[in-house]
Amino acid sequence: MSAVLETDPARAAGPSAVPSGASPDAPPRQPDLAALSRLAQARFAPRERALHEAAALPLENLRELHEAGWLRLTLPAALGGGDSRLGTDSAATYLQAIRAVARVSPGTAHCLQVHNHAVWTVLEAGTPEQHARFLAPLRHALSLFSFIGSEPGLAPGAARFQTTATPEPGGLRVQGRKQYATNGVARGYGIVFTSLDGADAAGGMAASHQMVIVEPGMPGVSQDDHWYAPSGMRVAASPQIRLEQVRVPASHVLGRPGEYIRGRWQGRFHLGFTANYLGMGEGILQWSLAWLRQFPERLADPFVQAHVGEVVAALRAAAAALDHAIAAWRQPDVPHAELVSMAAKSTCAQAAVLAADTLGRLTGSTALFDEHPLGRLIRDLKTHILHVGHDRTHQTIGAAALGQAFDSTRQR
Repeated sequence: MSAVLETDPARAAGPSAVPSGASPDAPPRQPDLAALSRLAQARFAPRERALHEAAALPLENLRELHEAGWLRLTLPAALGGGDSRLGTDSAATYLQAIRAVARVSPGTAHCLQVHNHAVWTVLEAGTPEQHARFLAPLRHALSLFSFIGSEPGLAPGAARFQTTATPEPGGLRVQGRKQYATNGVARGYGIVFTSLDGADAAGGMAASHQMVIVEPGMPGVSQDDHWYAPSGMRVAASPQIRLEQVRVPASHVLGRPGEYIRGRWQGRFHLGFTANYLGMGEGILQWSLAWLRQFPERLADPFVQAHVGEVVAALRAAAAALDHAIAAWRQPDVPHAELVSMAAKSTCAQAAVLAADTLGRLTGSTALFDEHPLGRLIRDLKTHILHVGHDRTHQTIGAAALGQAFDSTRQR
């Protein structure tokens, strides 16, 4: 994928389309990003205001993404997927899909990101039996996957989760409370991060971290959808999850203790956020250009021209940074790829913030009325970049440059 920045949605979409309604048993089609851009503009955009007002999961959007195969992007062709993962020949595809959707619905793009990251984790950490049980059915039916790691009051770098998993015959008993569980568990599966009771305390998180898969039919699993009420990213519904003495059978224990840490999974997810930030910036630019074209006097204003050019230049550089980071994962030096990805993440976030601040001034306050998408895109951006913590990103990159100890897998 190139770093080309298209500022005209119609041009960016291209001429071809992906037909809908294909048999789930048919061979997987080559993902068509042009068709995805058209789908987002035609179908997702009209729903966005109501979804924001309700802070609701974008189920119709996700159903349409599922039907067109976008929720299987990171799975191999044998499971009906696009075989798009970091390090593969198609590594860019799932990230460019996140970027395309984020131009219109950053919340839907985040749901897409979390789901594809989660099924990728099950693919690599899971057994063949787990592939058959959890992944193969995605050909036929929509099941949303989530990561359930965040906890109220959990300090960054903590040695253990507050959520515990106690071994018992045939599985584990899980107790805890989680939050920011994008996609939830009401319509699929959640990968819950726990700490094993009895694990070597000296080994810290790497020794005790255990992933388990929960589903809505399990006694003791409950979801609070009303808790999630931020000012932005309201479409990426991320509820609280309670786990009250949940019995998790061995069939739902994912990987060995420390699998997530050893696999440096958190570092693989930097570019999902990067693609979303870039897409938001491009969506802000695309809509703002269409708005400004209604006013010939603004188009002819050198001040407006200069600042639009500034935004275009920044977003082009950000797109190149994303491409460079994707390419870095083809090399064997994983920490280097993680650092390059963190730099791209910061670059795309800063370019998107520049677009929001600059184009907000150029378009004026009327453009921020709720009938238009600009205000929602700006709120989504300002909320989403808080999730990552860019001071920590910069500190990590700086520590590496100075030859000091660093952890490039951490989000914050």
